[in-house]
Amino acid sequence: MIILLVAGIACLALCAFQMTRPRLAADRDRRAALKSVRSAARGGTTAAEAPRQSVLLGRLSALLVRMHTTIWRKESPDDITAQLLRAGASRRLTAEVFMAGRVALTAFGIFAGFAIGSGGRGLVFALLFGAAGVFLPGFLLKKAATNRAERIDAELPHFVDQIAIAIDAGMSFDAALSYLIDASDGPLTEELKRVMTELRVGQSRKVALRSFADRVGTDSTIAFANAVLASEQLGSPLAKILKAQAADFRHQRQMRAEERAQKAPVKMLFPIAIFILPVLFIIILAPAFLGGGLLK
Repeated sequence: MIILLVAGIACLALCAFQMTRPRLAADRDRRAALKSVRSAARGGTTAAEAPRQSVLLGRLSALLVRMHTTIWRKESPDDITAQLLRAGASRRLTAEVFMAGRVALTAFGIFAGFAIGSGGRGLVFALLFGAAGVFLPGFLLKKAATNRAERIDAELPHFVDQIAIAIDAGMSFDAALSYLIDASDGPLTEELKRVMTELRVGQSRKVALRSFADRVGTDSTIAFANAVLASEQLGSPLAKILKAQAADFRHQRQMRAEERAQKAPVKMLFPIAIFILPVLFIIILAPAFLGGGLLK
């Protein structure tokens, strides 16, 4: 009897613990939330009492941004933000950071040029390093945007085929897009995730797809956005349009590959003439000159 009584008390205790467990978890989560809010408030207080160095750094950054807008008047912060979005660097960099870094790199290049050489040589080095600071960040940003656009164009035909298959299987365009985004990865997926985010926050499909085409800026993405919007406006079957478009994208990619292959021999002439032919001349003619010298 005692054993049964102890077992019954243990069962009652276990049931009571299970019944009060959700409330205890809720109380624990609430205490953790309050603790995080208080720590954030303390962090805000310490941020408000930030050291003088951070204030000076912020003022210096703002000064560099103003210098950039004064020197590069044709490049507004919106233009730089668009370039960062195309390059996929908007999460790591902002337009203000890019502008301040460009001015700082130019100033450092000029200073390093004068520090390395003296007189006319220092002036030449300063001009070279300063020009590198001016043009190199923009060149690298455009190069990254071009490479990313090429990767998106390479992924687009297969992705469009998958969307068409999913729509044929009975899914809507938004559901197919969301499913394929969760199942894939890459720059195209990142851009389409942004499209889905804009759709979820209330943007129309037209605005979201137009923004996607403007960010990437390639003919293939513009054609894809136009095809989806035209199908929505005209009521034509989207799956058939996307299948035909995927085949067209593959044909265009093949044509571009053949064009690059035809340009390759022309591009190889310059390095051959500069680096290979002189070595061949030396190898062929050097024994004759050396033999003639020895005979004399």
